[in-house]
Amino acid sequence: MNGARHRFALGLTCFFMTCLTVLYPFLLYTPNAFVSRWRAWYIETAMGTMTHQWLATWFIPHDIIETVMTKRYLLDQKQQGMQSTWGDAQKADEQVISSEQERFYRVFSELDRDSFEQFLAEEPSYLENGYDQIHIDLIEEATKKNYQTGIRTQQGDTVLAVDAAHGILIVELVGEDSLGMEYAGKLALCKKPENVIVGTCRGLFSYGSFVSEMVRDYDAILGINASGFADYEGDGTGGLPYGYLKSEGRELQSAVYGGWKIIGFDRDDRLQIGSFTDTAALRDAVEFHPALIIDGEDLVSGTGLNDQQPRTAIGQAKDGTVIMLVVDGRQFHSFGISVERCGEIMQQYGAYQASMLDGGSSSVMVYDGREITSPTTLSRNPEGRYLPDAFLVK
Repeated sequence: MNGARHRFALGLTCFFMTCLTVLYPFLLYTPNAFVSRWRAWYIETAMGTMTHQWLATWFIPHDIIETVMTKRYLLDQKQQGMQSTWGDAQKADEQVISSEQERFYRVFSELDRDSFEQFLAEEPSYLENGYDQIHIDLIEEATKKNYQTGIRTQQGDTVLAVDAAHGILIVELVGEDSLGMEYAGKLALCKKPENVIVGTCRGLFSYGSFVSEMVRDYDAILGINASGFADYEGDGTGGLPYGYLKSEGRELQSAVYGGWKIIGFDRDDRLQIGSFTDTAALRDAVEFHPALIIDGEDLVSGTGLNDQQPRTAIGQAKDGTVIMLVVDGRQFHSFGISVERCGEIMQQYGAYQASMLDGGSSSVMVYDGREITSPTTLSRNPEGRYLPDAFLVK
């Protein structure tokens, strides 16, 4: 019996020694395209987190990490000096449309009209109060994906909710990102930019709140997480925002700059992104990075960054539509999404300005009183993390 145990221990030792002396150097240094792609993905994903960079730095040499992360440094350089001007954007035509139906489709221009009319023909109860009062909510548990609602957007995505009174359209996003790994999330199109504000937690500068709590506190219908927060040595309570903060016209904290950008709405309800020194015209804003699109220019395409993380982003189209994106990550139903893919999605939905917001365990979208995305917290809390602020739709 002891002999069998000794042989097993010896075999196990030989296996680990072989891994250390042969497999480990091979995985680190081989130019093999397949291994190189996975190695870069692993490094980018680990280094793209705030608290788990040790997953790369503990056993991968610094020079290899630096080589892979060069793409991120080049991305940061491309961001320098960029800020919104809305220079060539024209305001939407104020054409008067008498038909309620036509007004509805003018507002929700992303809807595939044929599929929506077919849905209404099969479910006529949704039209009982007219197009202006349509309220469809087909969203189930946060981790469900690959819905078959029968309603599509013109971009080909599945529609999950239409809230005509609040001017909100919610879409399911599913697909494959880096290395063929799947992602799933929600995209909210908000047609009333004047109703989008930055809400803050109850214990601002002391302790944070769930996004769902901020939604309730401000009597909002929809919310997503916004800025990052100070989390020194993992002990942060979520109440101390990192960077600029302005809520409903009140400036609460100054900017940090240094590659970060102020992201917020001015008094004309236009999304502004940049390192602004004069913030008087802003009514609601936070600070984060990187920018995805500024004045129609995609700042992240072709970067080659493959790291898949939970993500949150915000953008705005020329017609004023506010685009809110939240993609789940680090879970079986969704590995996450890259920054570059976030930019592509924003472009598909017509974003003229767009930026990333805080991601990772902070990413969450709340609609009509419940979380409709799945935060990836260690405690598996469906409400996510305690946070300092959120973009809310009232």
